[in-house]
Amino acid sequence: MNAKTKTRRVRVYTRLPATLRDRVSSYCAASKISERAVFEAAVEQYLNGTSDMTLVLRRLDRLGRADDRVHRDVELLSASFAVFVRLWFAHTPSLRDEVKPAARSDAESRYRQFMDYVAQEFTGGRRFLDDLPRESIANDAELTAMATNAGSTGTGQS
Repeated sequence: MNAKTKTRRVRVYTRLPATLRDRVSSYCAASKISERAVFEAAVEQYLNGTSDMTLVLRRLDRLGRADDRVHRDVELLSASFAVFVRLWFAHTPSLRDEVKPAARSDAESRYRQFMDYVAQEFTGGRRFLDDLPRESIANDAELTAMATNAGSTGTGQS
């Protein structure tokens, strides 16, 4: 007996528009592939959801989610920068005219140090966003409920 088991095939009949049939025939002749192989591959691809369009849509969905993360990161950095600027304006005193040149020189030096530090952190792969929690642990209502539950259960401490 033959060690290979023969795959059972079922004949399927379908009607195609003449233009599509001509395209399939031309494709098969040019590629030296049987029409049966083309139809099997097309049906398999359709049923598995592996068509180019499906793959493109999946990739677009992934890109959309990545874009959402980038947008969130930019919003977070913008808010952080706004807080920094408010604090800087609130705590930076006005200078008299005679000390402004020295302060300007000192500021340039400190700015260069800051830029060197940022470049060093950036090339090292460390990001400010990595220091922040990815998701909130609890909202205010949950924290209040936990505090109330902890107080009502009593820990025996005064």
